[in-house]
Formats: sequence, C-alpha cells, structure tokens
Amino acid sequence: MPETPIEPRGSIDKYVLPYVGNLPDMSGRIAIDIPSGEGRASGMLARRGATVRAFDLYPEFTNIEGVHGEYADMNDGIPVEDGYADFLICQEGIEHMPDKIALFREFNRALKTNGTLVVTTPNLSNARGRLWMALVESDSGRRMPVSEIDSLWFTEKETDRLYFGHLFLTTVQHLQTVCSITGFEIVERRRTAWSASAIVFGVLMYPFIALGSLFAYMRYRGKNTHIDPGIRRRIFRDRLKLNLSPQTLFGKHIFWVLRKNKDVADRIAELKAYAENKDV
Repeated sequence: MPETPIEPRGSIDKYVLPYVGNLPDMSGRIAIDIPSGEGRASGMLARRGATVRAFDLYPEFTNIEGVHGEYADMNDGIPVEDGYADFLICQEGIEHMPDKIALFREFNRALKTNGTLVVTTPNLSNARGRLWMALVESDSGRRMPVSEIDSLWFTEKETDRLYFGHLFLTTVQHLQTVCSITGFEIVERRRTAWSASAIVFGVLMYPFIALGSLFAYMRYRGKNTHIDPGIRRRIFRDRLKLNLSPQTLFGKHIFWVLRKNKDVADRIAELKAYAENKDV
C-alpha cells in the first residue's frame, strides 16, 4: 500500500520537505525535529530511515502517521544526552527564542561531531525588511513595530511563562556570528521563495547597499590585525558576499544547512585566542 503523501503547509515547507525527502538513506541515524509542529518533517525523516525524536511545546498537535510527538520547551533545552543525534532540524523556531547563543549551544550539545543542523527562519535581512526596519522598525509595511499586543502568542494558566511570536527575528549577519561562535560551519545556504516587494526594493536600493557594504569592508579590513590575515580576510569577504547575496536581499526565509565542526568548549578556546592582544 503506497504511503500517504506528506503535504507542505506554508511557503517554507515547500522547500524543506523536498530537501529532507532527497536526503541520502538515514538508516541507523538519529534525527531530532524541534519544534516539530504537526510532524511533517519528522515523517519525511522517518521515511528516509532515520530514528526520529519529534519535540514540541504542543505534541498533541502531531498528526502524521508513524510520528510520536514528545513535549519539550526549547527554553529548557532538549531532553537528550550529549552527542545524541546525527541530524537536527529547527524549522521556524529560533525567531521565538531570546537567547540564540544558548539555543545553538544546546543544538551543539545534542549533536554528534560532524552532525547536521538545518535551520529556517523568516529573513529580516531582505531588502523589504531592511527598508521597513530603517523607516519604522518593523519587518513589513503592513505591520506596526512589535509590541506587547502582538508579540505574545501563548501563555499558561499554571505558570508565569510567556511564549512569544516573532519578537526575536534575527539578521543573516547576526545568525552567521551565532553559528560560528557555537561551533557550526555553513555547508549550504539554500534558496527559498523570493518576495516580489523585496525584489522591487532590492533593485532600487542595490547601488546604496553595495556601496555601503564595500565602504565598510574597505574601512574595516585593516582592523583586528592581531588575527591571522588569512582568517580575517576570509571572514570579512564571506560577510560581504552574504550581505550582497540575491538570496539575502530577495528571499522570504533563511534556510541554512550547517555542520557541527567543533564542541562549544573548543570553539570558546579559539575565540579567547582571538581576544588576546586585541586593539582597544
């Protein structure tokens, strides 16, 4: 009997589900899906042969055949031992979390070395987001800046916990730094749907974005001379390209595939070396 198709819900699912469905055979590998929602990504991972742990604040919403939802609050960590999983996907979750360094440290802890982390989140750095942030500090001209009226999504009667919506959106540059600080390297930045308004604004704004980015690069490349010039040049050029990337300027979502290449403790030791003899 053929398997029931897992249909995408929302624009990012149209990109995530095909990506997961085309992964190599995952037999013998362990995957974490958090927040798992209805369990669509979990179901696709299971069909690729993975042993899947599907965690969500509301596991009762899980409705994909063969997927068992488990309760977990990302504010409290992921209830697995260190180095547990080969693969972790966090789809449209990090924008709800205030402390992204703590969150990515937890991703690092839960993954094996060389494990894969897949992250998606709305793209605040596209041209539309940049324009409206500059004008009114909102990610869209259709919305006021975030406030206590619309940033609070859920509460609990039994506790004083508050669960927020898109109060903690992040830029691509901020996210890149968080990933690097917590021991992850970018494997792939995948394309998602492009925003028509971001394309229009991007075309109009591109000369200013390009000139501003190049000016900042030229002025800053002589700083932090205590760090190896090759490392400094690689980081700054990568950031320049990220700022000018069509996917950054036009994409509706960030969709990154990362690899855990260092434990957090090892990465911290490297960062401490960066700070030694730093120009003040």
